[in-house]
Amino acid sequence: MKLNQIEIKAVATVGFIMAIRMLGIFLILPVFSVYAEKYPGADLALAGIAFGIYALVQSVLQIPFGWLSDKIGRKPILIIGLAIFAIGSVICGMADNINELIIVRIIQGAGAVSSVAVASLGDVTRHEVRAQAFTIVGITIGASFLLAIIIGPLLASKIGFSSLFYILAALSVLAILITILFFPTIEKKELIHEESAVLSYLKHPEIKKLFLSAGIISLTVNMFVFIYPLSWTSLGVSEADLWKVYLVALIPTALFAYPYVRYAEKRGILKIAITSAWALIAISFLVYPASSFFTFVLYLSGMAYFMGHTILQSVFPAFLTQRVGQEKRGITTGFYNLSSFLGAAIGGMSAGYLYQVSPHLPLILALLLIIAWGLTGLPNTPEKESK
Repeated sequence: MKLNQIEIKAVATVGFIMAIRMLGIFLILPVFSVYAEKYPGADLALAGIAFGIYALVQSVLQIPFGWLSDKIGRKPILIIGLAIFAIGSVICGMADNINELIIVRIIQGAGAVSSVAVASLGDVTRHEVRAQAFTIVGITIGASFLLAIIIGPLLASKIGFSSLFYILAALSVLAILITILFFPTIEKKELIHEESAVLSYLKHPEIKKLFLSAGIISLTVNMFVFIYPLSWTSLGVSEADLWKVYLVALIPTALFAYPYVRYAEKRGILKIAITSAWALIAISFLVYPASSFFTFVLYLSGMAYFMGHTILQSVFPAFLTQRVGQEKRGITTGFYNLSSFLGAAIGGMSAGYLYQVSPHLPLILALLLIIAWGLTGLPNTPEKESK
C-alpha cells in the first residue's frame, strides 16, 4: 500500500521541519568531541558531559511537552519548543569555557519537541503505511545528517566551532516559520480523560520493549559518534577532512535503507529487517577494534552502524504510533523519547570518561549491551489494526 496525496504532503512538511531542526544538531555532532576538548578547562570527560547534558534535559522534558501537545495541540507546542532551542543555541555560541558550555547546553536542551514531532507524524498517516512514512522521514533526516557532516567540519574549521551554534539558531527559526505556514491540520479525536488509559499503554510488553530499544539505540549512537571522529583524528585525519570519512560511511544508508524497509513492509518481513539491523549494529562494535590495524575496517564499521541505526530509528517510532491511539500519542511518545534521550545522555556523558580510561572500553560495554538487548527480545511488528 502506498501513501496517498494528503499523507505525502503531510509527511513532507513534518519531515522537512524535523530535518531542518536535526540538520542544526547534526552540524556539531560529528565534531563535538574534537572541538569541545579544546575549550578552556576542558578534558574528554567534561567534553562528554557537555555532549550528553543536552540529551539529559531533553529526556526530562519529553513527557511534559508530549502531554501538552495532547491537550492543546501539536502545532503551538512545536513552535514553543523550537523557539527555546533557538534561544539556547544563541547562548551556546557565547560560551567561553567548558563549564559555561555545559550550563548553556542545558538551556538548549529545554526545547524538547521530538515526541511532539513523532506524534504528529503518527497522526497524519494510516496504520498500513506508517513504517514507510517514518522511514521517509528517517531518510530525510539521514540526508540532513549527510549534508551536516559534509559542511559541519568545513564550517567549524573556517568560522569556528562556536559559530555553528548561531547557524543552529537560524535553522530553528526557519523551522518555526515552516511550522506556522505549512504544518498540517490534525483532526483531534475525542480525548480519553481517564489517566489509566495512558497507563494501560505503558504497561504493554511490546511498548516496554520499544522504550528499552529507544534507550539502547541512543546510548550506542552517542558512544559511537563520540569515539568515531577521535579514532580518525588519532590516525592523522584533520577535523576539516572528517566529512570525507562520514560521506563514505553513509553511502549504503543513503542508497539502501528506505528501499529495504519499504520492501520489508510490503512483504510482511519487518521482523527480519529489525533483526538484520540489530546484527549490523552488533557487528560494527565487534569489528571496530580491528581498525587499529586495518583502516578500511573503520569505514566498514561506520557503514554497518549507520545502516542498522537508520533502519531501527525509523521503524520503532512507527511501531509505537501504530500501537497507541491519537488521544494519548503525545504523552506516550514523550515516554519513548524520554528513554531515547536518557540513553543518549548516558552514552554521551560516559563516552568521554570511558575513552580516557581506555579507547576500547566504550566499544566493549556497548557491544555487551547490544548483545543483552538482542537476547531479551527485540520489539515485534504491531498487529494490523487501524489507529
